[in-house]
Amino acid sequence: MFILYAVVLGLILGFVTKGKLKYLALRPMYWKALALFAFAIQLVIFSNISFIKSLPTIFIVVFHYFSYICLLAFIVRNIRNLGITVVGIGILLNSLVIFLNGGHMPTIPQNFKNTSVGQSADIINQGETVHNSAKLTGETVLPWLGDIFYLPSWIPLSNVFSIGDIFIAVGIFVYIVVNMHPIRDRNA
Repeated sequence: MFILYAVVLGLILGFVTKGKLKYLALRPMYWKALALFAFAIQLVIFSNISFIKSLPTIFIVVFHYFSYICLLAFIVRNIRNLGITVVGIGILLNSLVIFLNGGHMPTIPQNFKNTSVGQSADIINQGETVHNSAKLTGETVLPWLGDIFYLPSWIPLSNVFSIGDIFIAVGIFVYIVVNMHPIRDRNA
């Protein structure tokens, strides 16, 4: 939900700078369906659907990896857009730490506990996974890229987040603000 704040702030600044949603809607973005497909995969594999929960962990991990490959392909196709490029850096950082840690995002249970979704912190602390989060340990690869930061529980929809998530949020913010304005004629 960290990303939701980037969307809201981007829209606010976009409107304050006299931007319009119509320009945002008209901006070309290629392979949108691939990105939506990737998000749909993540939504399903990290849901509470009993059929999905009964699948072996390896299936969830493979689908999780596949969703990141789809997202990275979408980013590469749209790399000329500054906002999407910054989002891509974040997705690359997140996918790297997830790939290197068995398909899970490492997190610090105490930080997780300090968020509005903190009720799952004890499960993570016991070595179990919650959705895509797993306990950050001494064996964690690239721990500084994990979900080591958090928004406190008094902030609505707070959660843990990573350096990659910061890049994603900044990229979304930039994408919205810039693309709410008309494309300037480069020949003018």
